[in-house]
Amino acid sequence: MDQFRVWITFETGDSHLDTDWCDQATLLSSLSRLLHGPVAKMNIITEIKVVDMSDSIVYLVQNGKQVWPEGAAA
Repeated sequence: MDQFRVWITFETGDSHLDTDWCDQATLLSSLSRLLHGPVAKMNIITEIKVVDMSDSIVYLVQNGKQVWPEGAAA
């Protein structure tokens, strides 16, 4: 089973492990909260990075725009 970590970076430059080794359902819930919830509306997150167990980036949003994988809007 795939496991993921969700890292966020705030406009202050501080990084925070938001969700530690979660499954896909928890990952999707975390992303929904981070992209559309109160913190997203406050516009204080500059980066959301999802990594898998091999430490590969599987999803990356910077400054409100999805940059990895390419092609889709956040």
